[in-house]
Amino acid sequence: MTIENETGRIIEIIDKCGNVVCVMLANGAVIDIATTHEVKVGDWVVEGELSQELASK
Repeated sequence: MTIENETGRIIEIIDKCGNVVCVMLANGAVIDIATTHEVKVGDWVVEGELSQELASK
């Protein structure tokens, strides 16, 4: 089953390669995201991009 929704809270960091991080979201989606800062469990991804606004809340 493929999950298309790329919005949600990060529950697991699967792999890191340079500026790209593979993460699992709370909805079960596994996606790769380009990052400019350290990604942590609990950060939010909105439409496939790391959200700095939601991460600070």
